[in-house]
Amino acid sequence: MEVISEGFGRLFTTPDADKAREYFCRKNRALKPKVMLVKDAVEKYIHDGDYSSFEGFGRNQTPVAAGHEIIRQGRKNLGFSVYIVGLEARGLSPKPLRYVESGRVEATEWTNYALAGWLNAAFGMNV
Repeated sequence: MEVISEGFGRLFTTPDADKAREYFCRKNRALKPKVMLVKDAVEKYIHDGDYSSFEGFGRNQTPVAAGHEIIRQGRKNLGFSVYIVGLEARGLSPKPLRYVESGRVEATEWTNYALAGWLNAAFGMNV
């Protein structure tokens, strides 16, 4: 079995679990209402150059409205971690696949296990 020491593609952010833990240790844990309009959430929390994670199961339960709002507000130079489960059988739909293959967007592929392990280490998530 061939073991590779590195993945393919550029990392869009430093996967530094210690920095993430430090941030979450300082984060305010006060209970307060968090419901807001998607427009307001994108305006407040998504900035040019941010790295975010969009979750869902294939085409189900994905935050499509948030993606549309990010585009409407003209955010630039964003990185996204997209944890796609279930598309192994169906594959990506043709349009996004052509877009990635065109070179107009950079992509880094992680295995499901590697991404889940990174998120768990960095954010203390139970994925």
